[in-house]
Amino acid sequence: MSISQLCMYLAVYVLPALYLFGLACVVLMQQSRRLENRLITAILVSYSFLYFGEFFRHLLPIEYSSTVSGIGLGLISLLVVSLTLHLYIHVSNLYIYIPRIVYPGVFYVPFLIVLVAQILHWRIIPFILHEPRGFWYVPIYNEEYYIVLTSSAMLNLIMVFILIIGLRKTVNLQQRKLLKFLMVCTLVVFTLKASMGYLNFGEHIPPYTFLIEGIVFSIFISFSFLHNDLLPNISRRYRTLFDISPIPIMILDNNLDILEINKQGRFLLNISDPTDMNLMKYARTKHNKKLLRKLIEQLQLKGTLRDYSLALDNLYLDGRIHISIDAKYVVTGKERIFYAMLRDVTSEVEKEKMIMHMAYHDVLTDLHNRAFFVTHITKKLVEMSQKESGEAYFVLLDLNQFKIINDSFGHSVGDQVLQYTAEVLKDATNKNDLVARFGGDEFVLFLDDFNTREDFEGWLSQLRMTFEEKNFNYNDIHIKVIPSIGIAYCPEQGDSFEDLFHVADLNMYADKESLKSRK
Repeated sequence: MSISQLCMYLAVYVLPALYLFGLACVVLMQQSRRLENRLITAILVSYSFLYFGEFFRHLLPIEYSSTVSGIGLGLISLLVVSLTLHLYIHVSNLYIYIPRIVYPGVFYVPFLIVLVAQILHWRIIPFILHEPRGFWYVPIYNEEYYIVLTSSAMLNLIMVFILIIGLRKTVNLQQRKLLKFLMVCTLVVFTLKASMGYLNFGEHIPPYTFLIEGIVFSIFISFSFLHNDLLPNISRRYRTLFDISPIPIMILDNNLDILEINKQGRFLLNISDPTDMNLMKYARTKHNKKLLRKLIEQLQLKGTLRDYSLALDNLYLDGRIHISIDAKYVVTGKERIFYAMLRDVTSEVEKEKMIMHMAYHDVLTDLHNRAFFVTHITKKLVEMSQKESGEAYFVLLDLNQFKIINDSFGHSVGDQVLQYTAEVLKDATNKNDLVARFGGDEFVLFLDDFNTREDFEGWLSQLRMTFEEKNFNYNDIHIKVIPSIGIAYCPEQGDSFEDLFHVADLNMYADKESLKSRK
């Protein structure tokens, strides 16, 4: 082989092969999760192998040409046809008419049959004879050659027919544009095949029209992909809006793999590794995973969600984050997609909690206030009457000589005495007990978890003892805080707040007089 022949083979076969392979990498990196991108990548890689195959065929003695063409290049050419059919069926949305059990394998059945046949040494693909002409080992234009060429041309027409059907069934402008473009591309390939395949150009052009088809197809795809954005869902306009949106946006498939997520979405969910894009990986806790599964179930059930709230743990070091979600579940044929817009409403939730806390809590002692106590004791009394449950205890107390404390030490010390009293009451009660400050030095409790009245009276004696044994201490000030306590038994002495308060108030003043008489 001369240097000029080798240079010609490198220029005609190797350079296009490298170009096709590089283009395949570009297509795949743009959007690797989309089936369209994967299929186009596979087609381009297959064409690249065909070019490399032709290069090595010309390096071998001519007697090997028939074998290389029949076994290696024939199989790859059949794979290109299968991949292209799969792509055209998919972009035309005709796959919805194919049973799921056979899609997408139906496209690759012929390739697999031929592959098995080749392994078993069954001759299915005709072995075309070759002869040397100039730089090339060209096929002899015999019956086998025309059978292969005509079959290939008919497949091109079938592909055009598929695109026409898809064009008639879709109203999406972007998809129609894509189908028209692919139709033009296929017709151009068919024309080249017919004009250059059936006519014998001898040594003037390289053999086999698939080489020219591959380059033409690649130019069309590269032009559409890199300049016109004709591939589905890769419009620069929408991509720009998607990326610059201040609202986190995410698109999921039915397996919860993240198909698309913008910068704000990655920031919100604390996604740092874009290689593993399943949503459940970033849930991080069982609690979060449970909430997300419930979200998906609700979305599948209702189809659309508005202002759906999630409280997720441990996404960040500073704890819980509250997210509001607007989402839609879209089913198109066999494609099931979740579209979601997310908002971080943590600050709003915290503000709302603060407002609610201030509305129902005493600012000074952080106990519940009168409004909360009255509302909840009313509910509890109704529940008790309906269940005809056991006894509950209404406790009212105020601080003896509290006015003297204020006058003697100032209101600042008086406030701290109230806080001290609140802490004693918190320590003496359970979290389910109602404890509130009514105002001034007046406190009220509602207790319903004692088994017997004796248990309650024992608890009450212990409470009195706590106040008698402990002192309020502040700098050099030491004060014995002694409350007057009034009790009302529910339902024996009343089944409403007003009745219980009245009885407890009378008993409290009786207790106050008893304490005075003991001095």
